[in-house]
Amino acid sequence: MDFDYRLLAKYLIDTLSPEEMGKVQEWRVLSIDNEYVFSKLVELRISGKFTQYNTSEHIEKALEGLNAKINSRRRFQIFHSVMRYAAVILLLVSFSYMGWDYLRPDNYVTITVKQGEDVKKIMLADGSAVWLKGGASLKIPEAFAENSRKLSLQGEAFFDVAKNAQSPLYVSTNYVNIKVLGTAFNVKTDEKHQNVETVLARGKVALFDKQWKAVLDMSPGEKVTYNNYKNEYATEFVDVNICTAWRLNQFVFENVTLREIVNQLSVKFNVNINLESSKLAQRKFRCVINEDESLSDILKLLKFLASIQYRIEGSEIFIYCLLYTSPSPRDRTRSR
Repeated sequence: MDFDYRLLAKYLIDTLSPEEMGKVQEWRVLSIDNEYVFSKLVELRISGKFTQYNTSEHIEKALEGLNAKINSRRRFQIFHSVMRYAAVILLLVSFSYMGWDYLRPDNYVTITVKQGEDVKKIMLADGSAVWLKGGASLKIPEAFAENSRKLSLQGEAFFDVAKNAQSPLYVSTNYVNIKVLGTAFNVKTDEKHQNVETVLARGKVALFDKQWKAVLDMSPGEKVTYNNYKNEYATEFVDVNICTAWRLNQFVFENVTLREIVNQLSVKFNVNINLESSKLAQRKFRCVINEDESLSDILKLLKFLASIQYRIEGSEIFIYCLLYTSPSPRDRTRSR
C-alpha cells in the first residue's frame, strides 16, 4: 500500500478530512510497526508539548541525528508544505527512533510500592493526591504540560484530582485510558487476568480504549470493569467507601464469613483464633476495621456485630456464640 506520510503531519495539526482519516486508519492496521507509530502520534498530539518543540532548531537537530541513521534510499522527500512537521514524521516512521529523544514530550519518573509495603501517598505538582497500594507503580512526568497532565499506572491507586478546566488529567493503563478534570476515583489493574476496574467516587471521568476511542462516561458510585480477553465492559453500582477504604489502611470485609475474618486476624496478630461452632464460622458479615486497632478492640467490635463471646487462654482465643453457655469440644473448628 502506497501511503502518503504527509497525512500523519495533517493528523498532528488536526486538519485531516474524513476521507484522509480513513486512509490513515487503513494504513495503521497493516502492521504492528504502523500501530506503534500511530500510538506515538497520539501521545504527541495529546501531550500539548509538540508546539514547544516545533522550532527550526529542534527540527534541524532531530533531522541531523536521524538522517545519519537512515539509508539514503529510504529518505523521504520533504515537501515545503509540511516542513514544520517533517522531522516528527521521519522520527516515527524510521527504523531508528534516535531523534525521538529531541522531541519527546516529557521526561518521566516512576514511583513503585513493593508488594507488602504500606500504602504510599503522593502529592503531585498540581495539588492532586495519589494513594498507591502495595505492588503498584506510577509513572509521572517531571513537570506537567500547560494543557494536559499525563500519568501511567500499573496496580491499584486512588486519585483525588485537583480541578483545572484548562488541563485535564489522563491516566493510562495497559488496556484502558481515563480522562478526568477534578474528581476522585480508584483504578485497579490486574495483569494476570487482563482486567481494569475503575470506581468513581466523585465528579466525572471518561473512559477510552487504547486507541483513544471514547467508550463511556462514568457516574459517581459506578464501577466499570474491562476484560481485555473478551474485550467487554461491565458496569455496576457499588459502595464506594468499601472499594476505596484500603487507602486508609483498613481491613474491608464485604459479605465475608467469620472464618475468613479471623483467618486474617490470626495472620496479622500471630495468634490462634478458634471458632467453636461450624455454623458460627459460616456466618457472613460486612464491616471495616482500622489496621492500627488492637486485637482487643477488634474482638470487642466483633462481639457487638456478631453477638458472640470470646475468651483468651494464653496465645489462644476461643470465639463462641451466646446461645452456647458451654461449648462442646467436638463442635470446635480451628481457624488457622
